Amino acid sequence: MNSVEEMADFIVLWDLVQGVHLTMEEDQITWKWTADGIYTAKSAYQAQFKGTYCTFKPGVLWRAHAVGKHKFFSWLLVQEKLLTADKLQARNWPCNPVCRLCSLHFETAEHLCLHCPFAIQVWELVRTWSGDTIRVPTQGATIEEWWCDALMQPTKNERRQAAAYLMYTAWNLWKERNRRVFEGKAAEPKIVLQLIKEEMQLRFRACGAPVVS
Repeated sequence: MNSVEEMADFIVLWDLVQGVHLTMEEDQITWKWTADGIYTAKSAYQAQFKGTYCTFKPGVLWRAHAVGKHKFFSWLLVQEKLLTADKLQARNWPCNPVCRLCSLHFETAEHLCLHCPFAIQVWELVRTWSGDTIRVPTQGATIEEWWCDALMQPTKNERRQAAAYLMYTAWNLWKERNRRVFEGKAAEPKIVLQLIKEEMQLRFRACGAPVVS
């Protein structure tokens, strides 16, 4: 290595391969646009339009029992506009591309907030706390699919309540990621749950909603 740039590239490569485990099995090709990894013509057609339009309906988001910063954050999340590692790299900004919550996978908003092993632990705790109002995100679900599925509640108030759980949980996962990036501090899933509860309880005391235990 003869330059700082080559050293930086080597460090990025080193971080990426830490979660790779080689075996004697033959390599397999998987298709990232389907949950089972098998190519279909339909998924290939839909992949061409990913990001060009959004079927997401924002009404519940803006009417959720949450404060403005959580609504704005969630709007960016659903639109996949958060500055996660994939977005930083697309702008050629230097960053560690590996998820700071699990140190196993490439960081995207979808992975960070839905499918990261750390995030799944937090969602499981939230599911129990909410009395199954909120479920653990389905493996392979997109952010938009996750949001729409979670808000399939029978009444408007229940949808607003469910949206609050989603927002405060995703927000605190994002804050935990930022603590690790900028402060070098890490909390366990139970601590993240406690922070979620505290924020929702503050909002309840100020506005009377969302109702939390």
